[in-house]
Amino acid sequence: MLAVVSLILAVLAILLFPFAKLLHLSRGLLFILLLIALGVFASQSFVIIDAGEAGVQVFFGKVIAKPLYSGINFKLPLVEVVKYPTRLREYTMSADSGEGSRAKDDSISVRTFDGLEVFIDATVWWTINPEKIHDIYRSTAKNTAELEEKVVRPTFRTEIRNVVSTIRLNDLYSKERELLGNKIKERLERILDSKGLIIENILLRNIKLPEDVEGSIRNKMRIQQEAEAMEAKKMIAQKDAEIKQIEAEGLAKAQDIIRRTLSPQYLQHEAIQAYRELAKSPNTTFVIMPTTSDGTGLPLIVNTPPVNLPAPQKELP
Repeated sequence: MLAVVSLILAVLAILLFPFAKLLHLSRGLLFILLLIALGVFASQSFVIIDAGEAGVQVFFGKVIAKPLYSGINFKLPLVEVVKYPTRLREYTMSADSGEGSRAKDDSISVRTFDGLEVFIDATVWWTINPEKIHDIYRSTAKNTAELEEKVVRPTFRTEIRNVVSTIRLNDLYSKERELLGNKIKERLERILDSKGLIIENILLRNIKLPEDVEGSIRNKMRIQQEAEAMEAKKMIAQKDAEIKQIEAEGLAKAQDIIRRTLSPQYLQHEAIQAYRELAKSPNTTFVIMPTTSDGTGLPLIVNTPPVNLPAPQKELP
């Protein structure tokens, strides 16, 4: 627009210059006006594109299929440049108004393959392909806000519904959920590539179920946890029983070994050693009575505590 105005002023100054005296105009003033107009017109031959942007050249409504990239670019003065951001962008649809791109509940209502309704919060990371911005301007959108409303949002919501409709509810809480984002991303890439958009990633932020379904899932998880706890107790009891069995078998083997290795002579030897220890005690009086005729059996030991005799009483006179 500025180039057009400056060009008109320059032409006007050139046309008025020969008739300056008749119109009582200063030629010096017209000359200065001409220089200023030509300077402004020449300045419109250059445009600076910032990093993370790309420019579309439009010449009187006709799009030039030659994008402008970051830096100083030369162009025709009458060419208008429309800039598009090529940085990574995100579009979020969430039940929380503070998280989503819209200030209200914007979660996606989806029905699974088995007919149950779920609500999904999701985010798409996307960028504009700078090599196709002229096609975007010509046939899709003149700015990113229009691009989000006309292409990104409806396509994203539709493909989430298409993919989730092929999955059962139980699969959303299994490995199938991990593949859900990849499936949606693949479908979006096929559709939006022709629109000049690049899909970087799909983030499934939250999946909310109906209250009755959530209650059933919680009960199922509780029952499963209780079953796992009972199984753990059963394993511990089995281990305790195995330990006790091993201890009993070891004790039985030990007793069998002792029973087979002990002899009357060995027991008699041990008894004699015990008698010797008893004999060393000054306060112990005992009687040893053999229990066999040859004296080899274990004796019967009878303790006889010392008898305290009463002191003699004095006779009265």
